[in-house]
Amino acid sequence: MPLMPRTRRRELRHQAQQAIQEHLALPDARPFVPGEGIHSADIADVLWLDFPPEEARRLFHDMDDALSAAVLEEAEPKLRAILLEGAENQYIGRLVSLLSYDDATDLLETLPEEVRLEVMCFLPPEDARELRHLAEYPPDSAGGLMTTEFLTAHVYEKVGDVLKKIKRDEGESETVYAAYVVDDKDTLLGVVSTRDLLDANIHDDVGNVMIPDVIHARVDEDQEDVAHRLLHYNLSMIPVVDPRGVVVGLITADDALEVLEEEGSEDALLLAGASASSDAGEPFHVKVWHRAPMLTIPVFAGLFIAEVYAYFAEKLGGGEAGTGEGMLGALVLSFVPMVLAVSGTVGMQTSAVLVRGFAVGQIIHGRRMPVFMGEMQVGLALGALCGAVAGPAMGLIMGSLSAGLVLGLALGLAVAWAATASTCIAMGAEAVGFDPALVSGPVMIAVSDLSSVVLFLGTAMLIGSA
Repeated sequence: MPLMPRTRRRELRHQAQQAIQEHLALPDARPFVPGEGIHSADIADVLWLDFPPEEARRLFHDMDDALSAAVLEEAEPKLRAILLEGAENQYIGRLVSLLSYDDATDLLETLPEEVRLEVMCFLPPEDARELRHLAEYPPDSAGGLMTTEFLTAHVYEKVGDVLKKIKRDEGESETVYAAYVVDDKDTLLGVVSTRDLLDANIHDDVGNVMIPDVIHARVDEDQEDVAHRLLHYNLSMIPVVDPRGVVVGLITADDALEVLEEEGSEDALLLAGASASSDAGEPFHVKVWHRAPMLTIPVFAGLFIAEVYAYFAEKLGGGEAGTGEGMLGALVLSFVPMVLAVSGTVGMQTSAVLVRGFAVGQIIHGRRMPVFMGEMQVGLALGALCGAVAGPAMGLIMGSLSAGLVLGLALGLAVAWAATASTCIAMGAEAVGFDPALVSGPVMIAVSDLSSVVLFLGTAMLIGSA
């Protein structure tokens, strides 16, 4: 029976870890040669998670330049900084020259400016010119994500000539599965796949076999929007054009997947109230610093809730301790933790669904109101279910079915409001330009908890006194 993908990955990672440990145990410095089948991504993963910085750097410098460049290409930004710490600029320049232009640009952005400028001096002039060009674009734009290594074909070029060009490419282009058809001004006119070229007559013009309708991206577009377009249309790559329509770059699916992974990770961390750059491998003090600031919101909300609790404790427990009226107030207040838990859970569910909807492009202009009304309906339904289940149980505990029904209704309203408030917060944040994940985490919990408690206790007191 074949190994499951996760089991296979764990096995490959173990092989990489074992090979690294065996090499580091050698008394003298020798070139590190990984075993057959050990991928550079597994080496980067093991160096980042399983070895201290000093040992990781030692192994990195024991690799040949080709393997070092491959590991840098797969490494986390923080691992890149560790591996290149103290390295000579000429050595970094050699590694940068082995990377594709988009990966090289990402690597240079992590270096201090003075180091970056010196590294550029050790690059071939053509590479330095391309990297300076790419560095002009914002890192989070399509221009900052693209590579300038791609194939083009003139509209009147013969199919046979394009096939020869593909054969002579020798790995210089990011991909040889397609060529973009342009005119004399390099304006994008169409795309032709290598398969279509092979099926066509070698004497045909490329313009006769190309696909004229090309899904493309603008160079100034947000990289997340471009990544969603690649995913939506199931594309393996997408051309990037400037305002004149001239094709200037190419974005591949693997780059888009990295963008979506980064954005998804950031949203998950922000939704939990941590910094977007939080990482499990961070030092202790950094972990605390990344998580502590957002805790101020629920702390202050808790102080307000305590005041609300004290106010309703006085109103609901008007009788002396041990009397029937005082006991009833104490029983009502004892249900507050349940209200906080249920309304907080519903609010977090709503926020998570909406944040994901914004992230993957499901919630767009024109669909906000239907989504808003839908979430309100879901909140009312969940509130009705919670009230129907918890109401009789609370009545049994309190010894009064009518009191239980009142509290069940109050719980249902609190839950429905939590869903509505969470929807308003997420959609309002997105409408004014804030990241919904950032606002929908601790802010949502604070608002949801405070308003739900007020609504639950206020409804219970008003209906109970009627």
